[in-house]
Amino acid sequence: MMNLYHRKLYGEERSFILNILEDTGYLPSLSILSNRFFQKIGLSGKSILPIVLGLGCKTLATLATKILDSRKERYIAIFLIAFAIPCSAQLGVNIAVLAFFPFSAFVIVFGVLVLVEIIAGVSLNRIIKEDTYTDFILEVPPFRLPTIKNLLTKTYYRLKWFLVEAVPLFIMGALLLFFADKLHILKTIEELLSPIIVSFLGLPIKCVEAFLLCIARHEAGAVILMQLVKTGQLDYVQACISIIIVTCFVPCFANIMAMIRELGMKSALLMACIITVSSILIGGIVNYFMRLLL
Repeated sequence: MMNLYHRKLYGEERSFILNILEDTGYLPSLSILSNRFFQKIGLSGKSILPIVLGLGCKTLATLATKILDSRKERYIAIFLIAFAIPCSAQLGVNIAVLAFFPFSAFVIVFGVLVLVEIIAGVSLNRIIKEDTYTDFILEVPPFRLPTIKNLLTKTYYRLKWFLVEAVPLFIMGALLLFFADKLHILKTIEELLSPIIVSFLGLPIKCVEAFLLCIARHEAGAVILMQLVKTGQLDYVQACISIIIVTCFVPCFANIMAMIRELGMKSALLMACIITVSSILIGGIVNYFMRLLL
């Protein structure tokens, strides 16, 4: 309940700031400025809003992809949000873990995350065929000062929408995780992942627990990594690899529920599997090159 309470407070703060940007007329301008770049990865400038929201809460960002015009855009945006964009809670813990190491660790981790996001977007743009095509037409409003009454009203209704849409998804995710634990499914997954984690990724076996916790909350997995760093069980290379994998690993249950809601069961589960496998492959590649160069 405390996690949900803090998420609600953060949702109010985030919505209020976005409402200020919207009422000043800046968001449409930002969409136009980012349109040329996003077109290279199969998106339009409208995608800037859900992508930015992904840095707050991936579940909310996934639900916000409703504003995108085509299924191809929604698929690419949802994939990129779930893949290598850390939510606000995880971002804070990631930075705290990397603070134990030189600044180069920060550059490597976030450089890799940005790179794989771009590669994923370009690849999906080429693989997925466009079902419909619409021109990017957006009215640019004049810049103006927002009014407090409008800001508070919009924040209230958008927070209410978030609670109605997202809270059931968080509850469903928690229940699924609970039953998976009671049926020993998580234990089986841990045993299957152990050889990959130790041999392919060069990480200690304790990292399996961190990766599995990502199914519940990604920041929970990052907290386990912080404990391993504090006790000296992760070195420079292992810390970089584990943070990258935790960020890119399977989406949390709430986010998967939102993906199912927007894309359907088959597409959402396929996407989650692709993201999970890709995260392990990326970790293995980074491990190889970092061990080779350092």
